Amino acid sequence: MHLEKILSIGGKRRIIGYLMVLAFNIQIAILAAKQMESINNFHINDIYILFSRLVYFALYYIPIFLTIISVEDILNDYLILTRLKDLSIWWKKKFKLLSLDTGLYVIFLELPIIVTAIIYIGIPQILETKTLVFMAADFIIKYLIFLIIGIIYNISSFVSKRQYIGFVAGFFAGGFDYILQLCNLDRYAMTITGMLLKFFISSDLPTGKFLSLAIVYCFYLVFLSLFLFLVSREILRKIDVGRGDFKLKS
Repeated sequence: MHLEKILSIGGKRRIIGYLMVLAFNIQIAILAAKQMESINNFHINDIYILFSRLVYFALYYIPIFLTIISVEDILNDYLILTRLKDLSIWWKKKFKLLSLDTGLYVIFLELPIIVTAIIYIGIPQILETKTLVFMAADFIIKYLIFLIIGIIYNISSFVSKRQYIGFVAGFFAGGFDYILQLCNLDRYAMTITGMLLKFFISSDLPTGKFLSLAIVYCFYLVFLSLFLFLVSREILRKIDVGRGDFKLKS
């Protein structure tokens, strides 16, 4: 499925969503500029933490992401479903669309962070091996976080036949760690979005331990995304498709 196909689906809402997350992170960079100028020695994780608080994910990044992927209208092609013998074929196409959409969203989210890092840390430090690994792992972790939230949204919308239930399910899954943080249960806030903060903290460790933990965090999120994908495919396999049965109820 080509990039043009993604952008043609709900184009205006999608572009507005990308611009909103881009503008939000640019605003954070501007507000943090004075604070960063007063500090001489900056590390890469200091920059990234400024943009990655759990409250930002719960109240801004995740709602915008869910709004963007909601234009995919996962149930509105129900007439096509009635002609398919295997729903998994249709689900794989939807998963590819979600995967590409997630990649675009994370790119727009990351651009202001990378520019800010270049300005206040400098290219020589960014080109260091540990820093490059940090930035790559950060992108992968964020990608997997939003991918997991997107899978939960899609399957919840499909099974309930109500888009708002999918939105609530995705929002709750992504914001659960923030709820734990509000309840002073920070050490348990590592289900989905909280894994990113654990990753940032681990970057202060020696390179060997940092790399090991980065692999563990990425593996956990990969496992969770694969598990949800397989579970969703199994759910779809057991659903009896009838003409018009999957029309989305807004």
